[in-house]
Amino acid sequence: MKLLSPRTGCHFTVLLTVCFWNCALLWISADELTQLKLRIVGAQLSVSPEQLSVPKGVAGSLAVDVRGIGNDGGLENMIVEGTLRGPSFPARRIVGAPNESLLLPSLNLVGDYELSDIKLVDAATGIRVLEATPSRVPINVFDEVLVSRVTSRPLSLDEIQEKGIVIDENNFKALEFEVGFVLDGQTIPVKFPVVAPSFRQTTEIIPQAELEARLAAAEAINQEISGSFELPDELETARSNIQVQGINFQAVDVREQDLALRIPPIPALMVIPGNVGFLNQFFSVQIFTENAAPKNSGLSVRNVSAELLLPAGPDRIPALEYALPGDDPLRFARVGGDAVIEPVQIIAQSGADGQIGTADDVGRLQPGETGQAEFLVEGLQEGLHVMDLELKADLEGLAAGTIQIMGKAAGSVLV
Repeated sequence: MKLLSPRTGCHFTVLLTVCFWNCALLWISADELTQLKLRIVGAQLSVSPEQLSVPKGVAGSLAVDVRGIGNDGGLENMIVEGTLRGPSFPARRIVGAPNESLLLPSLNLVGDYELSDIKLVDAATGIRVLEATPSRVPINVFDEVLVSRVTSRPLSLDEIQEKGIVIDENNFKALEFEVGFVLDGQTIPVKFPVVAPSFRQTTEIIPQAELEARLAAAEAINQEISGSFELPDELETARSNIQVQGINFQAVDVREQDLALRIPPIPALMVIPGNVGFLNQFFSVQIFTENAAPKNSGLSVRNVSAELLLPAGPDRIPALEYALPGDDPLRFARVGGDAVIEPVQIIAQSGADGQIGTADDVGRLQPGETGQAEFLVEGLQEGLHVMDLELKADLEGLAAGTIQIMGKAAGSVLV
C-alpha cells in the first residue's frame, strides 16, 4: 500500500500483515464503506464442568469442545489428553478424541481426585497444540446416589379397607373343636373355639421363654372364651356341672430336654376347620430414597423404581402362587377389584396434593431430594422377617449422557 506524505511529497510503502485463524467481518453501516470491524478469534479447547462429582463405581466424563480448528479436517490427527491422580492408583494418562466426551475409569474408592494438564496434542509428534480451559478439573467421588431407609407398621382394619386390600378365605386361619357328651343315651355335641400358638412345621425349635409366653397368652384367651361360652340347653337343664375350656398340651420328655414343640394326640377330639376365623396381619412397608449426590453436582435421577424381595421359608424355595404360600413367612397383599399384586413400585415425590401414587407425583429427584413408595404385605408366620429391596434409576447430568444405576436397601417386618 503506497501513501503520499503531505509535507515532503515523497512516496513510501507500508506492508501490513495480519495473521489469525478465524476472522469475522462486521459492517458498521451500509453508507460507511470505508469502515469495518475485524473480530479475531483464536483456537480454543474448553472443558466442562469445571468441577466433577461422580458416584463410586460409575465412569465419569467431561465434555470437550474444540473451536477454531477442524473446519478443513485439522483435528484428524489430534487427541485430548490429561493426567488423572487420586487415592486409588498412581498417576494415569487419560486420552480421548476432540469434540467427544472424555471418559474416565470407574473409581471404586471414595475421595478427591484430579484431572490435570488437559491439552490438545498432535498424536503423531506428541506436540502440545492447545491448553484446555480450565486445564485442571477437581473430581469428587462420593459413596452412593440412592440412599434409602425402610419402615414398616401394621395396618388397622380401616386402613386395610381404605387401601383396597382384598380379603377372602385365603387370609384367615380357622379352627373349631367339637366334643360329644352322652346323657341318658343321647349324644349332645358341643362346639367351641380354642386358641393355640401358631406353628407352621411339625417340629419347630424355639426358646423356652418364648414357648412359655405363647402358651400363657393362649391360656388367657381360652379362659376369656370359656367365661362367655354357653352350653346347649340339654346340658343346662340336666344340671350337669360341666365346664368347657381349651387347653394347650406340651409333650415333655425328661430324658431329652429339647425345646421342640410337639402336639400330642388327644383322644375324643375332632378338629373341624372353617367356622372360626383369625385374620392375618397386614403391613405397610415404606421406602424413602434420597438423591445423595452433592448439591452442585448437577446429577439428577428419574425413573426410580424399587422391587421388594420377600424372604423364603425354611425350604429356601419362594412360593410361585398366592394361594399356595408354602412355608414362606410373608406374601404380597392383593389390591383393588382385580386383586393385583405389586412387587415393584415407582419412587417419587408427592405433588401439590401431598399424596403418593397420584397423577401429580414428581418422578425426578434433584440432589438432596427424597422420594417414597409403599408396599402392602401380609404376614403368615410369627417372627421378625427381613426383606431386601433392589433399586434402579436413570442418572442424568454426566457429559457422556444418561446411564442406569442400581442400589440396595433392606427392611424388616415383625409379625
